[in-house]
Amino acid sequence: MIFFPITLAVLANVFYHIASKSIPAEQNAFMGLIVNYATALIASTILFLITPHEKILIEAAKTNWACVLMGLSITGVEVGFIMIYRAGGEISTASLIVSILIALAMLIIGGFFYHEQISAQKIFGAALCIAGVIVLSLK
Repeated sequence: MIFFPITLAVLANVFYHIASKSIPAEQNAFMGLIVNYATALIASTILFLITPHEKILIEAAKTNWACVLMGLSITGVEVGFIMIYRAGGEISTASLIVSILIALAMLIIGGFFYHEQISAQKIFGAALCIAGVIVLSLK
């Protein structure tokens, strides 16, 4: 059951980075985001309507701070990658470096805030990730 969502996340991320790198440098990045979010709004509305759900007001009432934080976070991710690519970041390594750094942050957050076990294996993996970021950052 997990194969489909992983495949979707990977494919969506590949297209995300191709699109982020392809936004015209002469276009204001925030106009690009307006178009992105308008497209996402339309797609999300259609998907909401065709999937099982309660009445729209009942579903809206279930919303909490996490939805707002996620929206702000997505904006930060998109602006961050647009800026990385406009500054000359390479599509082949920028996403990898950012993903590794996110994984390291999630390891710490998972351990301290969600009480997930930080094993020797995870620490070793984190050390390899740090070494990978260093190697990828060398010019």
